[in-house]
Amino acid sequence: MNSSVVEVLKESLIEKNVTFLLGAGASAPYFSSLGNFEEILSNENIDYRGKKLVKALFYYQSIRDNVYLHHFMFDKCCCNDKKDLMLSIIDEYSRFIHNGIEFLKVRNSRISPKRFNVITTNYDLFIESSIDRLLEMNPRIFFNDGTNGYGKRVISTDNFNKTLLYSGVFDNYSNEMPAVNLIKCHGSINWKEYAKNNNRSKIQVAIEENLISPINNDLEIVIQEINQYFKEFPFIMNTDSLENLIENMNNIELVNEGLINELNFIGEHAGESLSKLIEKVEALQIVLPTKDKFQTTLIKEHYFSMLRLLSYELEKKQSLLVVFGFSFQDEHISEIVQRSLNNPALLVIIFCFTDNDKSNIISQFNFSIGNVPINIKFIEPKDFLIKEMDEENYMEEEENQDDSNFTVITNEGRVSIYSNVVSENEAGNSVIPVLNFSSFNSILEMNIVNKYIPIVDKETGDTE
Repeated sequence: MNSSVVEVLKESLIEKNVTFLLGAGASAPYFSSLGNFEEILSNENIDYRGKKLVKALFYYQSIRDNVYLHHFMFDKCCCNDKKDLMLSIIDEYSRFIHNGIEFLKVRNSRISPKRFNVITTNYDLFIESSIDRLLEMNPRIFFNDGTNGYGKRVISTDNFNKTLLYSGVFDNYSNEMPAVNLIKCHGSINWKEYAKNNNRSKIQVAIEENLISPINNDLEIVIQEINQYFKEFPFIMNTDSLENLIENMNNIELVNEGLINELNFIGEHAGESLSKLIEKVEALQIVLPTKDKFQTTLIKEHYFSMLRLLSYELEKKQSLLVVFGFSFQDEHISEIVQRSLNNPALLVIIFCFTDNDKSNIISQFNFSIGNVPINIKFIEPKDFLIKEMDEENYMEEEENQDDSNFTVITNEGRVSIYSNVVSENEAGNSVIPVLNFSSFNSILEMNIVNKYIPIVDKETGDTE
């Protein structure tokens, strides 16, 4: 096992100014992606009705289930078929925040402040749900989402520079409280526009207001329209159901003129109900993954102010950027990281989900795999490979061995034995090693004594 980068990571988490960059991989597989979303929207043959349909399906796949996260945050019933999956991901986020706090506890605040930044491109409420649970058990954590106010919580970048001290009952000492800055550069499903008396618009965090439920009601009507379409025209087009349509959109080989025409026809069939839905979707303060990212000027201003904040953090002395679940396909973020690599005091450590991801990530930058800057490191599943052997030899040698401390993957008569931080995924007819969110947390907590204990759901009594 190649442990050198892992050791550097653990030392740097204590000593450096730490920023985590989390992408969609952290919240997967609770939210599904709509593959080829940008390619379809930019197709020259798609009309405005087809584009509306594609945006509706993106919402269907990637946003609508946030309603259950909102229910969870306010102790409402979140009973659906994805509840267990949702709770397991909330638990991994809680574990991640806990691990980050543990590193801050041993940090010398005179050298580096006791805070870390979490920059995410996700719109969801997983981090907020996790923080709520942790604060119930440990109120001496300062969670900073950049807001100010009580009834109206308004976001400002100035708020991320705050430090909170705990002074004790008699004010005879003061200790800096561990702080977590949450920076959502692509917006959030609980953000809305706030403007008063013609003043400049700001972003307000709607704490208890559920912005998703009314949109989901409109979505249901559109889904009914789509299903009705397939009943009326079952043999005219290439697909026969909504699920089949989404499968075809996720397959780049099937994104052709026939599919585009079908999207246009279905969009026309959905008519006014689709237009009503998209009007509400586009009012959300989020950045859609399109070439024209911004639905509103307000979210555009916020996006670039958050990117400036990221740039400032990476230009600081002794900075560390840890990346998980992010593909660097956001060209603005990849450009900032590329430029910041000129800072010799910056260290970037990227976790790769599979062993093939390193080359894909490098292709997003202006350097090749042969001249990667020395201050960017990768952690891959193969770094935790212990040994490989034939299946027959494995059965003979390891017959009485306890495999609980290892991840054993067998493919075509070959056995690969990994550290148990590695997980496994099915890929076609094979099984491949991966570093998922649980793997990421296992690596972070290797030297942590006070390890995270899963929180028990008070409502059900189940360990989540």
